[in-house]
Amino acid sequence: MGARPAPEPSAEVVVRAAEGDRAAFADLYGAYADDVARLCRRLLGPGGEAEDARSEAFLRAQQALASYDRGRPFRSWLLAIAAHHCLDRLRRRQVEGRLFDAAELSELDLPVAGPTPLGLALARERREQLHGALDALPPRQRAPLVLRYFAELPYETIADLLGVTSRDVGVLLYRAKARLRKGLNEGDSR
Repeated sequence: MGARPAPEPSAEVVVRAAEGDRAAFADLYGAYADDVARLCRRLLGPGGEAEDARSEAFLRAQQALASYDRGRPFRSWLLAIAAHHCLDRLRRRQVEGRLFDAAELSELDLPVAGPTPLGLALARERREQLHGALDALPPRQRAPLVLRYFAELPYETIADLLGVTSRDVGVLLYRAKARLRKGLNEGDSR
């Protein structure tokens, strides 16, 4: 779902950034700012809070660079920091509102039936149905979906971020996908 991830930075860039090289950190920022911003918007909604969260995630990453495990993909490490920060924000404000924005759904690159006006109308309708079904999910199920299918984080990382077991992540994802399918099927029967 979404844009292709940036290629992993070279170990040298990460080492230089960890040693305080501002240009190297700027390279990391340039490579991953859009990924982090999309994740923050999907978890927090559009607006200033998501932008603040992106900035805070990079600040936290910069402070933690010395402890980065180079055996782990940098993108996953960075997105885990951003997701953790966003989830902390969600916990603090106890969000029960929307985590997705209709404009964000257009970034999902949903299949378009064709370039005809009818095909475009059908694709738009399908996106609206997906949006409604996603909105119906409780945040406890939306968050793992975003972390797994957008951020492409492994179950273990999602479990750490959500404070549950890996098995619980699987159960949450299973229930969320079943509920999402049900919501989409109900939309089709209208």
